[in-house]
Amino acid sequence: MGESKRIARLILRNRALESLFERIPDIRKNPAIKLRAILMSLFLMPFFALTSLLSLDVEARTRRLKTLLASQRRMVASDTTFRRVLGWMDPRRISEIPLRLLPHLERARLLQHTLAPGGPARRIGILDGSFMGGHWLSALCLVGKIVLPAFFEPRRSQGNELAASLSLLKRAKACLGCSFPKLWLLDAFYFASPVFRRIRAMGAHLLIKMKDSELRVVTKDAANLFAHFGGDSEAQGYDDNRLCRWLARQTLGSFAGFPVQVVQLTETYAKSRGNSTVTCWIVTTDLSLSLYELREAAHLRWQIENNLFKRLSHLSGTKRFYFKDRRPFFNLLHIFAAAVALLDAFIHILRRHSGRFKAVLAGAKFTWISFFRLLAEQLEGLILFRS
Repeated sequence: MGESKRIARLILRNRALESLFERIPDIRKNPAIKLRAILMSLFLMPFFALTSLLSLDVEARTRRLKTLLASQRRMVASDTTFRRVLGWMDPRRISEIPLRLLPHLERARLLQHTLAPGGPARRIGILDGSFMGGHWLSALCLVGKIVLPAFFEPRRSQGNELAASLSLLKRAKACLGCSFPKLWLLDAFYFASPVFRRIRAMGAHLLIKMKDSELRVVTKDAANLFAHFGGDSEAQGYDDNRLCRWLARQTLGSFAGFPVQVVQLTETYAKSRGNSTVTCWIVTTDLSLSLYELREAAHLRWQIENNLFKRLSHLSGTKRFYFKDRRPFFNLLHIFAAAVALLDAFIHILRRHSGRFKAVLAGAKFTWISFFRLLAEQLEGLILFRS
């Protein structure tokens, strides 16, 4: 058996995947298609880079998918069947699917991140909003060595992101237990007293990254201090990964009754085509973070944009979907969230074995789509489960 075929079987035959769809109730009487086969078909959409239910309909007629799901039918299911099932499934049960990966990811130590060499491993969370499938939503993800999209909250409009995000925090505190993040990375929209009070009351810290120092008095005062006297402390260096030189200046202040670090970060990119110098402001309640760690955490906030929203859109077409009813869309979104998290975990683990990783790529440039396309070619004859 070739290396690529071994990896494909390892990814699609594992306990974490088998446990995802247990205890999902089926309201149908005498169904011709097993619910698990339908859910697994939807789960595999990011793996096959299928960006619509119609493209899944086409894949469901292929020998490859029918063999994977041990289906004897002419097709596993049609796009209308997929949409109908998504519409009647209980959102509370489906929203639990990404969280079922938690124990597996914790055992693999994939949900903690080290901001500086030799520093402590930290539990980090990110909150942000987006627009997908014709619906506004807020998302909460856990960031470690991989990104786990843990919760999604639908919103009535673009304007109530703060209320939806505070609701997500409450759910996360109740559900995550010891996996609840101790540091939250947020953008300027969350620079508000209720957010500071809520997160600090939960025993966690927050870090805000923004462009404009004029947003709050505490940053305006720091800007005046830096302009005339310099900071209380400074640090600088060169980032080999991002190819930029950076300078950070820090002072202390207070906001919403909490002491905070206020940092002005200036980065100069040697190969930038536009403005080579970029300045941002960082405010955090965690006074233990060094300037090096503050800079890394500020960059880490983009994980939710690049490794969640854009990845879901790229692999599954979530930005192009349209669902008039939000219930089927959010059911599908939670299935996709579990899929990209599990695939991300396997890529991270496989990268530790560089020889095997290179053997799968066979000289090709790595992208998620090219990597899984190569693996998908090795699935002939593999049966995931007897449906």
